[in-house]
Amino acid sequence: MYRILLFALLSSLGLVGCGSDETDTAEEVTPTLPKSGDWTIVTTGYSNDDCNADGFLIPFDEISIADVDTSSFSITYYLENVRIGESSSSCSHVGDDIFDCSEIAHSTPFSSNATINMTAVGSVTMISETSISGAGNLVLDCTGADCPSVAAMTTTGSLPCDTTLNWTATAE
Repeated sequence: MYRILLFALLSSLGLVGCGSDETDTAEEVTPTLPKSGDWTIVTTGYSNDDCNADGFLIPFDEISIADVDTSSFSITYYLENVRIGESSSSCSHVGDDIFDCSEIAHSTPFSSNATINMTAVGSVTMISETSISGAGNLVLDCTGADCPSVAAMTTTGSLPCDTTLNWTATAE
């Protein structure tokens, strides 16, 4: 009788173990991926805006998405057909339909003695294959003797400063 009880107890533990293995197994989810090509910016706005960017910083008006694979893509930003940044940003899937994107850097001469430098790190949330929203944390800095004048003219008050650009886009 003791052996039967021991056998029954061990058997039930084995079944519990099997059941728990099944519930621990996570099914891999395929993220929504963007359509390659040109996209139009639909909305933009700034938040956490220490730069007062809304008064002087013109956001990009188009993006291009390329190199789409199973969990990543690259994104290039444009303002009036001029590329923003020294390179494209690589975006990698981090969960759900969210992608974190690599840093981009952009410099703009403001005068012969001042250059505004921007670095940005962003994320993209896929709404569908043809609709996305994004946010970029921007840090603006200045190099050159005229930087105090640049800060005064651009309404930032001082540089460096940071802001977040929020945007939405649709595929063309």
